[in-house]
Amino acid sequence: METAGGLRVADVFVAIQDPRQKAKVRHDLVELLVVAVNGVLVGAETFVEIELWAREKLEWLRKHTASPRTTPSGASWD
Repeated sequence: METAGGLRVADVFVAIQDPRQKAKVRHDLVELLVVAVNGVLVGAETFVEIELWAREKLEWLRKHTASPRTTPSGASWD
């Protein structure tokens, strides 16, 4: 997702170091943050509401994220 200046939302998060244990990571941190921030921007106030929004917007998320095939909740992107 680009703004008028050409900055993608994900570009804001790429410098953040992921503190999670690599062996336990199922989803890219930048992808998680993009989904969470976009969910909050459209009015989601809880993790459940973010998940519901992500499930409703799977097509849009596929176009605007790098590679995930499932949402963090496990909803399939395929």
